[in-house]
Amino acid sequence: MVSPLRLHADERVERRANRLDPQTVEVPTRTAPVREAPLPTSGKYPPLFAVMGAHGGAGTSTLARWWAPAADTGSAWPASTATTQRVIVAARMCIPGLAAAAERLREWHAGLAPDGVTVIGLALTAARPGKVPVAVRRYRSVIAELVDVVYEIGWHDELVVTELVDLAQFTPFDPAPARRRVRLREAVPADVHSAGHQIITRLAADRGPVAAQQNSETTS
Repeated sequence: MVSPLRLHADERVERRANRLDPQTVEVPTRTAPVREAPLPTSGKYPPLFAVMGAHGGAGTSTLARWWAPAADTGSAWPASTATTQRVIVAARMCIPGLAAAAERLREWHAGLAPDGVTVIGLALTAARPGKVPVAVRRYRSVIAELVDVVYEIGWHDELVVTELVDLAQFTPFDPAPARRRVRLREAVPADVHSAGHQIITRLAADRGPVAAQQNSETTS
């Protein structure tokens, strides 16, 4: 079976260096807990990345359900080297949510997260239906400077009446969803699919040079 990390391995995601100089980062007053146990494996593969909530109600369970290659690490940094330490920080698109996300991102940049942890993005889910207030958008642009990429997930009414286990899932082999609106039991929303595809593409791109070097060392 083909490893999902080999999907789109020929694609490259342009991004800046993803770690700031710790000396330039304001250290947060509170740090997140640490998860010492390995992340759970619920699908065909061990998780490729973890979803970590910057605050309560950040939507980690829903996002980790939607993205089949993900695992929910709650509000804790994944410290075990037995499973992935690549992290998507999750928060609500509101001032308190963004402030909490900034704390977790500054914590990582300051070198206070467990060794081996790499933050690969920030997932912001809508705090309410409708237009995002201007003040929130402005603050979002400031927080975005602390992370390589921001994935925005909109408001989906059907989540209110759908059990978590009934939600459809994105896998790396899935084609893009139909343009027409579908029930969440049948397919993931387009924004969820797009974010999942971008995350997997990035992981494949990151793995490409490493795999090439390993192959070179093996054949030399």
